[in-house]
Amino acid sequence: MKRLNDTILKSHTLKLFLLAALLTLSACDTGPVKPEPGLIDEPGSVTEKQASLSEQAEKLLTLAEDSNSPVEQQKYRIQAARLHIEAGEIELAKKQLNILNENKTPNESDTAAILILSAEIAVAEKDYLLANELITEIKPITRDQQIDFYALKADLDYISGRYMFVVDRRVQLDTYIIDEKSKYRNDKKIWAALSSMSNAQLNSQQTSNLTIRSWLDLAKVMRSGQQNISQLENDMLDWGTRHPGHLVNQTFLNELITNYQKEALNIKQIAVLLPMQGDLSTISANIKNGLLSAFYNDTNSPVKPVINFYDTSNKETTFYQLYQQAINDGATNIIGPLDKVVISQLAQQNELDIPVLTLNYSENTLSHTENLFQFGLAPEDEARQVAELAIRQNKKSAAVFYPDSEWGNRLNNVFTEHYESLGGKVLTSANYATNTNDYRRPIRQLFNLDQSDIRHRKVEDTIGKKAQTISYRRQDIDMIFLAATHRSARSIMPAFKFHHAGDLPVYSTSHVYTGTVSRELDRDLNGLIFCDLPWVLQHDSPLNKVFTKNWPQQENFTRLFALGVDAYYLTYNLDYLKNKDYAFYDGQTGNIQLDNNNRITRKLLWAKFENGLPVYFEPVNNIQNNELTEN
Repeated sequence: MKRLNDTILKSHTLKLFLLAALLTLSACDTGPVKPEPGLIDEPGSVTEKQASLSEQAEKLLTLAEDSNSPVEQQKYRIQAARLHIEAGEIELAKKQLNILNENKTPNESDTAAILILSAEIAVAEKDYLLANELITEIKPITRDQQIDFYALKADLDYISGRYMFVVDRRVQLDTYIIDEKSKYRNDKKIWAALSSMSNAQLNSQQTSNLTIRSWLDLAKVMRSGQQNISQLENDMLDWGTRHPGHLVNQTFLNELITNYQKEALNIKQIAVLLPMQGDLSTISANIKNGLLSAFYNDTNSPVKPVINFYDTSNKETTFYQLYQQAINDGATNIIGPLDKVVISQLAQQNELDIPVLTLNYSENTLSHTENLFQFGLAPEDEARQVAELAIRQNKKSAAVFYPDSEWGNRLNNVFTEHYESLGGKVLTSANYATNTNDYRRPIRQLFNLDQSDIRHRKVEDTIGKKAQTISYRRQDIDMIFLAATHRSARSIMPAFKFHHAGDLPVYSTSHVYTGTVSRELDRDLNGLIFCDLPWVLQHDSPLNKVFTKNWPQQENFTRLFALGVDAYYLTYNLDYLKNKDYAFYDGQTGNIQLDNNNRITRKLLWAKFENGLPVYFEPVNNIQNNELTEN
């Protein structure tokens, strides 16, 4: 076995050498391009990177304070503000913006520079509406401002979900960018846009532009390689042959390939720590089935890892004892635990010996524990995505209807906070009891229908006789966010229509759909828009067919199965995802990215119930941002 593995590794190394040679030769006629010092993020924690950016910003602000030139002061403050934005220190960036506004002159170039910075801050906060308003006011003067302005349009397209617009703009922009470092950053943003697309979006794109075609082809190749490392090597060789004149920045391309490849060779033994008995055993069993299906489906890894399972349900054995036992047994990666309390304890450590991918999230969102990665099916992710889609579709005034439960309150709070941070306003909300199917009273409260009845009675008292009238709901809301399970939603949707709200779009999370087609039962959900897993909405993958065939009685747990599938493949992709804002993993639970706290966030797909069936669709954005034809 050792001799076989050595042979595989030698073959793998040779392929990497050939791949690097081919891509270097095909990149340009002037020979290989070496990375500039500091061009690629150095290894280290996010906090170190933020500290470095903050330090650079402070040096620039010192230069601004020491300068007697208003032009130089503005330049240094804008550069410092941009570093603060990159570090996630938005309030510090706003502080510099306020100073610039106080000191600005009537000069048109100064006005444009400050407006550009204002729009960059709005984009960083995902405030689509404000960013769009600011961009329409910008009249760039200098060449640098024109480049920044065009990049801003692309950034607005990105946060608006118009990913091919981003690719088109930034490919055009690349011809105007001179320095290597800026080209590298521009390529990262092209890649982020391509990586953000669903498979359906990516595969449906057609273009006559050879550069864009090479980017699209690269995205498809790298996406297939996320689950098939050996195939990636061969496919990348083919890609380099098909696109010998590609304009992808060589530094970025080398980084991309290296990050995909190096982690796979280090994964030799995966330890899975789950409660196999007790209340959580059913959840664990479905996650385990997903893991094993992915494992048996993985026939192309350079050296296939071993998987060992450890039962965490024995209360006499602590997680840390099992963790240490797994390491002593040779584990190179750990998947688990499921317990939020244990995960919260792990998040308080400085570092862990080997990568740990949890299957739930800690209570505290802040965590800088080295080698700790948190993954789960958080409903909060879905509530935020509902808020983002509603704003992108120009729905600025919302009503929220949610269950009177801990889960309902969480979704209400998360949706409201995120929706209002994006420029929307929740005008009314009401909760409903979870132990009844009678929703009349809270719905009447939600739509102010009781006030309509009071006005009706006042009219009758005034005229002294019965009056015919129709109750009118409040007219200042343009969407409803519904937090509900499928059972509740099947009664609530008809109740909305009965109470004169049938014309309002209703958005919800995956909880309104069982994951199994029930046409007769779900007819009452017609019109309801919701987000869900690719595994559920695009269920034609080989693994999904295996699940349906082998575990038909467990279809209600299909999302947990998908969680297990992604947990397995994520062990190969964590290094690629870590600390890279352009990196996504296209998984069964969504398009996956790591945030600054190594917590996995997921972009889901969208569906709408029609004739009792959930129909997948690509949302259309109604934000009137600038079109590509404008310069």
